Amino acid sequence: MANYNKVILAGNLTKDITLSYTANETAVAASGIAVNRKWKDKEEVMFLDIVCFGKQAETLSKYCSKGSPILLEGRLTLDQWQDKNGNNRSKHKMVVESFQFLSKAEEAPKHNPNAEFEKAQAEGGDDCPF
Repeated sequence: MANYNKVILAGNLTKDITLSYTANETAVAASGIAVNRKWKDKEEVMFLDIVCFGKQAETLSKYCSKGSPILLEGRLTLDQWQDKNGNNRSKHKMVVESFQFLSKAEEAPKHNPNAEFEKAQAEGGDDCPF
């Protein structure tokens, strides 16, 4: 049986990107994402830390900030550590492998499937463009 670890999330960044570099000059971008789920009269918000590496990390840092809507694809990883009291702690995090910038819903252009036809009619054309 093959194992599969793939996550796709669309949401908003919860904080500005923190960009750093490893000793061998690999860019590392860290932030968080909030993903909302609504049903009936209820709402649930899930928060997850994210990390991205390389050129994609630099791109995220350059073009994204707190509140930016984004679609992320990647995999889950588990961070484990001991706190200052010696207690074992753990937290899931998403390692981003690819992403797409999203526009806010109110800024997104409305798609009109009849736009070509209406444009042709307004220009006096009798031919249907499709």
